[in-house]
Amino acid sequence: MIPAKYFPLRQPEYELRIGATPLGSAAEIFEADEAFGAELELKRACMAFDESYYCQALPEAAEAQVELVEWICSSSGVSVDVVERLPILGAGNCVQEDLLILDAKQPGLPLIAGHLCFANAWCLDDKIGRPFMEIHGPVPDFDKTIGPSSEKLLERLKPGRPVSRLNWAVKSTGQMDLTSRWDARVAEWNREVDAGNAGARCWMRAERQTLSLLEQSRTVLFTLHTYTQTVESLTLQQQKILLGVLRSCPEDMLRYKGILPFAAPLVEWLSLHCGG
Repeated sequence: MIPAKYFPLRQPEYELRIGATPLGSAAEIFEADEAFGAELELKRACMAFDESYYCQALPEAAEAQVELVEWICSSSGVSVDVVERLPILGAGNCVQEDLLILDAKQPGLPLIAGHLCFANAWCLDDKIGRPFMEIHGPVPDFDKTIGPSSEKLLERLKPGRPVSRLNWAVKSTGQMDLTSRWDARVAEWNREVDAGNAGARCWMRAERQTLSLLEQSRTVLFTLHTYTQTVESLTLQQQKILLGVLRSCPEDMLRYKGILPFAAPLVEWLSLHCGG
């Protein structure tokens, strides 16, 4: 379920915004909820399937990984099972959040390490080693809208002053792991959505993202806590907001978010159930 405070849409009109807000302390970054045990089990299953697909680190990430483990232990009280050959593996296996590390010392803030199990239509193989702006290249008009200001936000992070933001999508499945290896199966699920079943078959997907500066290694920790919930189980007000956003969202953005294949039946279902 998506906590009400993390419902990612504010108004019934599409908007592309950073929406970053400061957090009180690093202790607010990692949150354990009722899905903690189940999601850690899902992470273990991902690693058992192919550890090298879900967890990667470049050689230059060695210092940042060690700092990350120490930082998680000290800031959140989480006990990390240290994996010396790949510290981020142990860190990611102990928290619900996906973990990504960007190198603020290098031009362009390239992605140098990640523990990524619950990604939405991408994977580490696609992005590792690439700079921040290039990573977001598929986002329509990213370089002309929020891209430059997002990069500046990363470059200006201060120690002990993390920020958070929310992102959203709608998917034809509630499966947490939607990394790129599932793309063909997701396309099949998309085709199964119709105006009669869209409320049950479509899932609102929210990401609570946080950004923090790891001071010693001068790297940026990017965390993603993913929540899913069926569209039919959203409140009526949330459904109305979603309906307005889908109606006003540009087609290229609906395509990028993976919504376009079932957007029409979902809008039809929402229109019927929202009275509009």
